[in-house]
Amino acid sequence: MKYSIPTHEFSFNKIKNGNRKIAVYLLDKKAQQIKLHDIIEMTNQSTGEKLSCKIMGIAIFDNFDDLIDSLGFQPLGYDNKKEVMIRLARIFPQEAQKALNAVAFFIKPIFERINNKLRPEIERE
Repeated sequence: MKYSIPTHEFSFNKIKNGNRKIAVYLLDKKAQQIKLHDIIEMTNQSTGEKLSCKIMGIAIFDNFDDLIDSLGFQPLGYDNKKEVMIRLARIFPQEAQKALNAVAFFIKPIFERINNKLRPEIERE
């Protein structure tokens, strides 16, 4: 299956640049539907740019604090735990954080490749 997820520009760029290997969300009804090997299409909320990522693993935690303690802050693209917690608090309302579990999707961006077999034909024209 393929799921579309709007993504903040800061997070989108960390994933696109390879600095973030894990996408973090609250385990709401939409996140509960995502399974191993599904595709999530992230859309940069500022630019509309899209990036498809394959789900390589899923881990569920009681809260973001436990998630970061278990997985670390580096795979999330940050320098320390405090920075991660501040960013997550800006994105996810406290009430929602208290009501829902946290989920970590281990992702692998899918970049389209140019078919090099066509290059000689293009150069001849």
